[in-house]
Amino acid sequence: MTINITVYDFWDLRKAANQKFLIDPTHPQDYLCRYPKELGAGYYRWIRLCEGITIEILETYLPQSIKWITHAHQNSLEFGFILAGSGQDFDGQRTKSGEDYIFGGVYPQSNNSIDGAGNLRWVSLIIKPETLRTLIESYGEQLPPDLEKAIAGVPEYFNLRPSLITPAKQVALQQILHCPYQGLTRKMYLESKVLELVSLKLADRVVAPTEKLLRLQEIDRIHHARDILLRNIGNPPSLIDLARKVGINEYTLKRGFRQIFGTARTRLRKLKQGFRQLFGTTVFGYLHDYRLEKACQFLMEGRMNVAQVSYAVGFANRGYFGAAFRKKFGINPSDYQAQWRK
Repeated sequence: MTINITVYDFWDLRKAANQKFLIDPTHPQDYLCRYPKELGAGYYRWIRLCEGITIEILETYLPQSIKWITHAHQNSLEFGFILAGSGQDFDGQRTKSGEDYIFGGVYPQSNNSIDGAGNLRWVSLIIKPETLRTLIESYGEQLPPDLEKAIAGVPEYFNLRPSLITPAKQVALQQILHCPYQGLTRKMYLESKVLELVSLKLADRVVAPTEKLLRLQEIDRIHHARDILLRNIGNPPSLIDLARKVGINEYTLKRGFRQIFGTARTRLRKLKQGFRQLFGTTVFGYLHDYRLEKACQFLMEGRMNVAQVSYAVGFANRGYFGAAFRKKFGINPSDYQAQWRK
């Protein structure tokens, strides 16, 4: 069964459910609201940062799907990251866990937007076009036409094709969700994570000059190599065997991985000071991060205990798995799983 509801009705239910609850008394722009019990359980959280930037966090459980009946209205740009759940967007485009997206402009009048039943968890960065324009004014590369229009104030609705949440993005998202600071330090820390995520997402949309050195055939083979790795996370092939399987040499495989799946440093060196720049990754560094991402998913689903999850994603030693998980996400695997059992 699917519940049909208008956005306005939802706002009324949410208003009736509770008042705002401050997360941090030293930061009055950080608050949460309980999700209406008529629809599910969980909460919405809003964190307003510098002018024109807001973080929205949703963590909820829906016993049944919700179809949203929306009306055309103006809104800011939204950089969204789906950590759990699936559904369908305003224009009928499917959304699923592990993807991110950019949309904005005038939201269409539609009843295509659907949130699927089950655990729903997302982080959205709501950014005013003029704020984004200020952030990238010194960036000389070509941006996607739809995004250029939005930054220029053209109100047409757009929804850029989703891309995968990379390990680098996953780290920044977990750091937002588990921010250890308070007061001004916390606000500055969260602002830096927003800039980091925006830079990484823009890097998805911009072709770097170094990537042109790879031929299309080589790019296809490197993607094939990535797929082989992810299908064999418990027993991955060696670099030499992996290169042989996809028909390229080991050097091209390693170079291609860094260009396609690695650092945003080369692409984003012209961005204004304040954009966070991350290090690249090796072939097996990518696999290591992917294993930990899959572990997050399995722990959240709750069908396996920590030891079983460790084995399922290819860690033979539970102690090493726990240490790797803590290093990446700042939380023990058992504590992470416990959050989803409350």
